[in-house]
Amino acid sequence: MTSKKDRAAAVLPTAVARRRRVTGVVTGLALAAALTATAVPAMAQSQASNKAPSGHAAPHHYLSPLQVTSAYYASYNGDLAAGFDRYISKDLVLHGFNGPEQREDWIKGDLNIKAGLKGFKMTVLDQIVEGDKVVTRWSFEGVHTGTVFGIPASGRDVTLSGISIDRVIHGQSVEHWSEGNFGRFLDELRGASDPGSAIPGTK
Repeated sequence: MTSKKDRAAAVLPTAVARRRRVTGVVTGLALAAALTATAVPAMAQSQASNKAPSGHAAPHHYLSPLQVTSAYYASYNGDLAAGFDRYISKDLVLHGFNGPEQREDWIKGDLNIKAGLKGFKMTVLDQIVEGDKVVTRWSFEGVHTGTVFGIPASGRDVTLSGISIDRVIHGQSVEHWSEGNFGRFLDELRGASDPGSAIPGTK
């Protein structure tokens, strides 16, 4: 039969072991909490890094050549200056009515025409696409109520028609050709021709 001293000696290691287990659990929980507090911000930072640009630009989806030219010619009936800035490249190669010209001359001239014609209206008659080039047959009309290219208002109904080709790269026209009845248009402004003779057929 064991004495009280022997029983106390036997219980002591068990109690110590139990306290050690409890201490271990508490320490483990504290350590887990600390790791969680560290890991969550790190995870959030990692996710943010994944959403941030990786140094490789996302592929840009440009408008098609037809969409670009359709939007540009539509801008003649709205905000032409904004349409020109958006759809005509700053590095444009221009082949105008009189041979190679400057980009700034093109927009300046067209804005002058639009401002001088009351009821100005641009009409796209046809568009044909071949690769990166778009052929556009167009005409515009209005009443000559302002000075156009130095020609004072005549009050005449005038029309200018032509065919343009735009080569479109990355959502902008980078090269432009135009042919049209510009000489006849100037004659109309001066009153030197029959205005009806310059109106193109529709199709």
